[in-house]
Amino acid sequence: MKHFSAGTRRELSSSTESLVVGGHVRTFLLVSPRAPSIAGADSNPVEGSSAPAAVVLVLHGSNQTGRAVRAFSGHSFDTLAASGMAAVVYPDGVKKLWNHSRTDARAVDDVAFMAALVDNFHAQYGPIPVIVVGYSNGGQLVIRLIHEIPEKLDGATIVSATLPRPGGLAFADRHLPLPVLLIHGTRDRVVRYAGEGSVWGRFGGNRGPSAKETAAYFAARNGITKAPDAGLLPHRPESGGTHVRVLRFEQPGCEPVQLYTVVGGGHVVPNRHKRAIFVLGRTTQDISTVEALMDFFPALQR
Repeated sequence: MKHFSAGTRRELSSSTESLVVGGHVRTFLLVSPRAPSIAGADSNPVEGSSAPAAVVLVLHGSNQTGRAVRAFSGHSFDTLAASGMAAVVYPDGVKKLWNHSRTDARAVDDVAFMAALVDNFHAQYGPIPVIVVGYSNGGQLVIRLIHEIPEKLDGATIVSATLPRPGGLAFADRHLPLPVLLIHGTRDRVVRYAGEGSVWGRFGGNRGPSAKETAAYFAARNGITKAPDAGLLPHRPESGGTHVRVLRFEQPGCEPVQLYTVVGGGHVVPNRHKRAIFVLGRTTQDISTVEALMDFFPALQR
């Protein structure tokens, strides 16, 4: 798994920006490398300074904001901007929630918001890759985006979220394949690894797909028929009782899918900088979400 070199870090610029989508003002935090300045001159960027190689959209969980998930993940996604690889965007859901399923006329159209964000950054930077990452409720919205606007995206990451119960995919599917990365803890008490509605085990009824079944669904959607390859990540002593298994769904001519199962892990965004509060469960050090992104998506590789 890749690690960042301290020597490549750049000073960061962050700003709260907005777009009008469907008559509503939608906000987001943009974190990007600060353009170099001419010595002795003002702080205006040097003309011709390079654009990022990619844009990474990070979608927060319920009862969070873009700034909150930035802190919750230990500012770890910012390292993509500090390395010069990507502009990192933390959008805000309305009332700290994302509409991951509703299609009625009164529902907030978060799909349109995400599409507008992509168009905005393509207008600024050109047709660079856009990768979306979602945690919890943000991961549920990512599932919807994969189905509804796959042509706008170059990859998707789902952290601590699974497919809804049968009948829950009540929106259109464009049926375009996308590379999908998934990370989920087996001790997640908010979104169960075994699937939505699994709290009562086999007596729960109408259980949603598990994390493994969710990964297999996206592999089949990408046309992969080959059985996945299984592996185990190296264990770090500071990870304590957690360890990480990996399933790789790969086949020539098909977009890949990869699932990291954090055995003993909780409802968290794995990172090297900050552990989640105790009630959300353990934060392993055997995997970092950002490093997993760098390993999986070519746009974030150097």
